[in-house]
Amino acid sequence: MNNNIYFCIASDELGREIAWQWKDQKKQFFKTWIPLEDDIQIIDEVTPDEKAILIAEIMHEIEPELRDIRLQRNKQANSRIAKESLSSCYFRDN
Repeated sequence: MNNNIYFCIASDELGREIAWQWKDQKKQFFKTWIPLEDDIQIIDEVTPDEKAILIAEIMHEIEPELRDIRLQRNKQANSRIAKESLSSCYFRDN
């Protein structure tokens, strides 16, 4: 039995719904994972040209979420860097 999670996109370009999934079914639940085009697996049968169109549509659709993830990752990294620089300054002065 296949327990993979799959999604559907209503393709404007192709005029139909297409099923797709993430190749790595575990990473999709990581809060800081930023998927790439290669991480998308089209389930329905499509031509290579249609696949390229679909992947572009999917990436365009998830872009706002990816932007939020990038901002959160940068915020965490900047916070970590600030803490490290403060602690190193503290130890240097003493």
